[in-house]
Amino acid sequence: MIRGMLALVIVAVACTEGRSANTGGDDAIAGKLVGAWDATMTLDRPYPLQPRSSEARTICGTIGVIENRTKSASVDEVMSATQLGVYDLPLSRIGLEWSGNAPFPAATVSTTRTRSYPSSASDSVRIVLNPGSEERIVLSGRYEPSGIQGMWTAQSARGTANGSFSMRPHVSANVARRSCPRS
Repeated sequence: MIRGMLALVIVAVACTEGRSANTGGDDAIAGKLVGAWDATMTLDRPYPLQPRSSEARTICGTIGVIENRTKSASVDEVMSATQLGVYDLPLSRIGLEWSGNAPFPAATVSTTRTRSYPSSASDSVRIVLNPGSEERIVLSGRYEPSGIQGMWTAQSARGTANGSFSMRPHVSANVARRSCPRS
């Protein structure tokens, strides 16, 4: 089912040719996020109340992002997100996704222009995995033309876990070259 949802997002991106209908300044960066991304998450600090140690310290997978054309000013996190997405990440290998209560692996994506350094073209990107679930995983990073890098935090009844992440635009040729550490 996860692969089917990811395939649906990739088909939707292909139908829009990877371009966003947005034309504003901040929306230009948001439009560049539409597509499939190769993602790597590294665990720095596991949940303090984790029943067993994590299988891995680093995981790799894919996040697919499409434009949220139903965006509203609602306080609902999903409806106000710039983009929506799905992901295929083996979160349980690093001790996340413990309750499995999400109906499918959903994500919301939003951007904010960084104005503190006018010469910088970087933007802040916020990705929430499992929005509205008992285990909320927030990836906060900076968009650069080569990809996105930042930190992630997960909060649940077991405490807080965190680590770092990176994302690169998915290219079919990368599948053969991409490797994820087994440790």
